[in-house]
Amino acid sequence: MIADSQKSQFRANPANKGKFINTGLWAKSRHPNYFGEIVLWLGVAIVAAPVLQGWQWVALISPVFVTILLTRVSGVPMLEKRADEKWGGQPDYEQYKKETPVLIPKP
Repeated sequence: MIADSQKSQFRANPANKGKFINTGLWAKSRHPNYFGEIVLWLGVAIVAAPVLQGWQWVALISPVFVTILLTRVSGVPMLEKRADEKWGGQPDYEQYKKETPVLIPKP
């Protein structure tokens, strides 16, 4: 939510037209919103686990499914490809990619 808000504010500034965001949470991770989504689902699973019974344990598939979907199927792969097509080769973008983790934020 914070990452999305930061990105919206960044895009609202006409001076940033055509640029990529590398400030705020986006300076810590190239996909902080997806990291947050994965952590949210993992947290829900951890909180729910003590009361799950029988077939309810199937619910623990959810955080695994979300993680696989966002990191391997859609989400990160699609956005990384689109960003590479748009800004690939630009020295500042290539430096950002080198220094900024794809998903798990750096401290």
